[in-house]
This record gives sequence, C-alpha cells and structure tokens, in this order.
Amino acid sequence: MRAAFVLLPFLVSCSDYDLAAIPSDETVAPIIDVDPDVVVFSGVEVGASDIEIFTITNIGNARLAIEDLELLGSSTFTLTDLEAVGSALAPEGSVDVAVQFSPIEDGAEEIGSVLIHSTDPADPIKEVELWAGVDFPVLTITPDPLDFGSVLAGQEETLTLTLTSSGDSPVTFSGFEITGSEFTAVSAQTWPQSLPPGGVTTMDVTLIATSGGTISETITVDVDSPGYDASAELRATVGEGGPIAVCDVSPDEVQPNRDTADWIGRESYDTDGYTITTWDWTLISQPGGSTAFMPPGSADRNDFAPDLAGEYVGQLIVKNELGVESDPCLATLTATPIENMWIQMYWTHSGDDMDLHLLAPGGTLESRSDCYYANCVGGLDWGTSGDTSDDPALDMDDIPGTGPENINIDYPENGTFTVYVHDYPGSTYQNANDVTVVIYLGGTQVWTDTRSISGENSYNAFAEIEWPSGTVNTL
Repeated sequence: MRAAFVLLPFLVSCSDYDLAAIPSDETVAPIIDVDPDVVVFSGVEVGASDIEIFTITNIGNARLAIEDLELLGSSTFTLTDLEAVGSALAPEGSVDVAVQFSPIEDGAEEIGSVLIHSTDPADPIKEVELWAGVDFPVLTITPDPLDFGSVLAGQEETLTLTLTSSGDSPVTFSGFEITGSEFTAVSAQTWPQSLPPGGVTTMDVTLIATSGGTISETITVDVDSPGYDASAELRATVGEGGPIAVCDVSPDEVQPNRDTADWIGRESYDTDGYTITTWDWTLISQPGGSTAFMPPGSADRNDFAPDLAGEYVGQLIVKNELGVESDPCLATLTATPIENMWIQMYWTHSGDDMDLHLLAPGGTLESRSDCYYANCVGGLDWGTSGDTSDDPALDMDDIPGTGPENINIDYPENGTFTVYVHDYPGSTYQNANDVTVVIYLGGTQVWTDTRSISGENSYNAFAEIEWPSGTVNTL
C-alpha cells in the first residue's frame, strides 16, 4: 500500500499559493476518483482469503481529505488497514485501499460496499461495490501490453487484440477509447456486442508513428454495468532510421598490467533492417603515457590489456551496408591497481631513455635498496626477509619510446620511500624533456607531477612517500 499523507491542522499564508494564477472562472476544489469502483472476488475457497486493491485519486486542484471508510454488507469483507483514513491528497495524489475477502461458505454469494467519505463537495460519499461468488460479466483484453516493438517513423504496423468474456455471465460492450493519437483500432464485428462466458472477438490495432521515441497509450473498452471496463496498454519504440551503435566493456574494472577486458559491440543494429558491416572501435582516451592499443577484430575486440592505472574510453561507430554511420557510443574501462603502492612514469619525447627509481627507507641510489632496471625485475628482498609481499617489482623498462614504466609493492614496509627519475646517458634525444610521475596508494591516485628534465645522467628526486600514513611530499 502506498504511504498516505496524514491530514493535520495547518495554517496557510497567502504566499503559499499564487491565487492570482487561478482564472476567475475555474473552480478550486478537490475531485475524488476511484478505480475500480466495483471489486470482484472469484474462486476463493473456505479457509483461504484474497485481497484486492482499489485506488483513490484526487483529480481536482485542491487537497482532498479522506475522512472515513465505511464498510457495509457481508462480514466476509474486511479492510486490512485504515491508513487511507485521514489522508490529505494533493492534486494528482493517490492512495491504495486493500479489501480482504474470507468466505465462510463455498459458493455463497456475498455483496458489500465501501463508502468513502471525503471533502469532495460534489461527491462527498463515493461507493465501491464488493462482489464475491456472484455471476459477474468480465471482459479480458490480451495481450496486455500489445507491444509493437521497434518500428520506424512513418511505418504502418497492425497487430490484433483478443477480447474474451472471462466472467460467469454474458458481457456486453458498446464502445472504446484510446488515450493519444498514434494508435487506431477497428473491431472485427459490429458493436454493441454481447459475448457469452468464454466467447471471443478481436480488434485490429494500427500504429502509424509520426515521430521517434517511446509511445505508450491505453485502449479502454466500455463494458455495460455492472461489469468492469477493460483496458490494455499499447506501446512501441519508434526509431528515426539508421544504424545504432551499442557498446560495452567487460569487465569494466581490471588490474593494470595484469588483467584484460573485452570491448563488446555485437548488440549494435540498424533500425531500418540493413546489415551492419563495419564496427569501428577507437581508443579515444587513456592514461598519460599509456601505450595500450585497441585489439584487432570485428564487432567485439577481445583481450585488451591496460598497461597503466586510470580510465580508458573506447568509442564504437558502426556502419550499415549503405555506408551510413551511427552516432558514437562510448564505454569506459577503469584500471585500478590492487597493490598498495603503485608508481608509474612516462615522458614526452622519444629517443630519451628515462629510468624510474624507487628507494627503500634509508636506501641509496643504484644499490640493493634501489629498485630500477638493473636489479628490480626480480630478486630484491626488502622489508621482512623471505616475505615477497613487501618486495618491489618493476613491470616494464622502456628505452626507445616515451614509457611507461611502473614500480609496485603489494604491502610496503613502514618507512619513507623516495622516487627518482634518472636521465640515462647516451640517448639520441638530448634536449629538455617533460617527465610525469603518478603515484597510486591503496588503488587511488594521490599525487602527480610533471617536470622538465635536462642533463644527461642526472638524478632527479620527485617525491617521498611515507608509509603507512600515505603522505606524499614533493621534493
């Protein structure tokens, strides 16, 4: 049951409502609407119970107070709660009321009603009829919803609704209405029409879509009293035509330099029914210094290997057999290191060999306490002897290009680590070069800096990392 609005005494100043905005010829008042106004129970056996819902809605332009719900007739009907009583419904607000039926005799006819006392000045007492075990005319419309699926703007499509007399007595209906203008309907037989229990007739529903987007309308068949009106949803998704790129990446979060991911475009389609012939995947964004590339393939590109931490954005544009291209579709992959300390480096101009160095607490350059290309591919034993989780690892050493290089430690020992960049001598590029260092701690980027480095064989201190506090000090 929806939450009700509790009616409390209140005062309203003139500023709470823009009274001047209400035309003088428009009445300001609540209007009660109840759907359905006849509640029917069927097939409930002694010892069991069933609950049906009716909804009270305020379709007026002032608050509607529900003052009382009065249950009359057979004692086999009960209101399961009285939450609606005391509700103050704003315009277009609504509240549900639950009625329970618990028969005491199989097959007995039970009749009751709920009187709704409200502040609707034109209809202060609204009645909802309760019927059980009574021969009752019921009309059922199937399928509900009647879904036309994806169609093109301007395309005409016709589907069929089936109307079935599903009650215990003949049902008579004389007309129908449709909310909206995109759908039209024609009955298979002349109306008014009466169907015996189990009787069936049909209606043809036609859609001529005039614009793109999602369409949802309702068809309601007017059933003669005391039956229910019957309704069904009519819906369609209207495209403007052409290819549609649908893209994804799986998984969408991986470990850099460890895991791979797949860029997926196989769900792309053409709303006109033409064949998709080209899937153009492009890596339009990646972390600075990354040399990762989009794998070859067709609709899907598998085993993409991110080399650095950060975000990678793949773009997919598809083309149909007529050469018409889709709008771009973007998918984002996040590479997050699981190591507690991850340091990556790259530079701007190729032909300048830059080397990343990480010194252990109290360490010195180009020693066993310095992780760099000469000794850190494997074999350094830092921290606790024999414990590899606190040892550093250099994943890659780039000489002719622009990087990247990265050094990582799963669980660093406590202390202060120092990050250096060495301009290795003898490079073909001799001028100043911009070098960027990025530090991730606990999987999160905490520090980055770009510096212009010149001078062959120079050692440049970038930062100190205090562990386990995670403080980074620029040097």
